[in-house]
Amino acid sequence: MYSTIRKIIIFIVCKILFRVEYQNEENLKQYGKCLICPNHSRIYDPVFIYPKIENIYGMAKSELFKHKLVANFLKYHNIFQVDREKTDTKSLRKALKLLKENENIRFLIFPEGKVLKDKKQRGIVKNGAVYIAAMANVPIIPIYITARPKYFSKVVVKFGKPIFYDKSQLKDKDKIAEASKQLLKEIYTME
Repeated sequence: MYSTIRKIIIFIVCKILFRVEYQNEENLKQYGKCLICPNHSRIYDPVFIYPKIENIYGMAKSELFKHKLVANFLKYHNIFQVDREKTDTKSLRKALKLLKENENIRFLIFPEGKVLKDKKQRGIVKNGAVYIAAMANVPIIPIYITARPKYFSKVVVKFGKPIFYDKSQLKDKDKIAEASKQLLKEIYTME
């Protein structure tokens, strides 16, 4: 049932409500295991990405899991909850375990941690994506999705060049924070 619902949602969002175009897909295709980190300006953003990415896992805010139907739908699509109000070590360990145990996995993290409703707004970047990528020794593929597109307009999804992080950066919180800011800059440079 959830698989059928997913196909219907993708068709409605990517073909009817918006016309989605993909650019630089080769940057994603060369890595079976990676983090994918897009900007986040609409609740549809994961749907824009799903048609091009197999074996996708990810995190979503814990508030979404309060509704049983939504929670079941997200779990079916390999999404688990994260508490954005604190350092959620349980979710962090789960992400690292998934990346360690699976050879072919793309892990979705929105570095800004929330939907930004103003086109010109930039969120405060979280350090989780850089930390996980360095710990798991996987690249991050930055993705830019057209910000706040209007209905029935074109949406461009651009896959950026992979970014690699070294575990040695994890020893210095300032380096992690700087790398996270640079990741966000890379995403918005594709605008």
